[in-house]
Amino acid sequence: MINKTELQPVIVTLDAETHQQAASVASEQSNPEIGKQTYFNILAVKAVNNLLKWLDFSTDLQQVKSLNPILSGVLNATDLVVENKRLFCIPIVPGETEFSVPPDIPENIIGFVAVQFEQVLDKAKVLGYFPVTDVDNLPETIGLARLQPLDNLFAILEELKLQNESEVLEINVLELLKQGMNEIAEQIGWLLLNKQTNLAFDKELSTEELEISTDNFLSKQLKIAGQYFILRVISRVKDGEIIWRFELQNVAVGGLIPAGFKLRLLTEYGENFEKNQAVSTHAVEKLYVDVILEPGEGLIWEIEPIPDDFSREILRF
Repeated sequence: MINKTELQPVIVTLDAETHQQAASVASEQSNPEIGKQTYFNILAVKAVNNLLKWLDFSTDLQQVKSLNPILSGVLNATDLVVENKRLFCIPIVPGETEFSVPPDIPENIIGFVAVQFEQVLDKAKVLGYFPVTDVDNLPETIGLARLQPLDNLFAILEELKLQNESEVLEINVLELLKQGMNEIAEQIGWLLLNKQTNLAFDKELSTEELEISTDNFLSKQLKIAGQYFILRVISRVKDGEIIWRFELQNVAVGGLIPAGFKLRLLTEYGENFEKNQAVSTHAVEKLYVDVILEPGEGLIWEIEPIPDDFSREILRF
């Protein structure tokens, strides 16, 4: 058993593969300064990720913005998804005693971790943690002297880990749709709507050649990166098979899905499968993934960036 109270600060080794990945993404930037920032951002987030994975916390590098050439390098930090929350990793170079708070901080952030580098970049020192409880009242800069021990971060992550392991909600989609259980749907964060009465419903999904197995569909409002979106779960029948569509749209009239968004479906065991993801390489009207399922199969949906107050759900079909 690892004694986490002894891990302050922590030295993390950075291998050649990490440097190669950082250099590859940095080289795609048009501005040398942005490329340099991207390089340090990736080293910082990889160092924190390696530490937290070693401590058996759940992290997700697939959602790291600095690893995406479209989103990387424009900030002095990058956020790591850990236990379904966001943790900003701040690279600190020699001579720096404070760091600037990035703009547009998401509401599901739990804090900042400062990662210090020396002239030789084969190692990084994870210095400490600055908790965030109110994103609307953050200072413009944070001094390194205000950092808390990493023990405080580990304690918060332990609580989140326990919550995530015990609070995976399972939803019987077919039962909700067939029985029209709107009150139950609302209790678990969804709305039960009807294609015939909902004016916002996409007409292309209700044509005669695509028979609809039910007029009801599920809808959930999500707040992502300060904007509101709708995730819908829609059924249709084509060539005798039920096709389920998971569709994400902006709530605003004329609103778009920004570049860099992802809509991903996983098996109920958290595994990827063929054609399980839609990615917006540029601003689009909607993202969607169509799947054909066996009776009783379960799916988990994910969106990047992570919606505020996100919790995993298994949708059973």
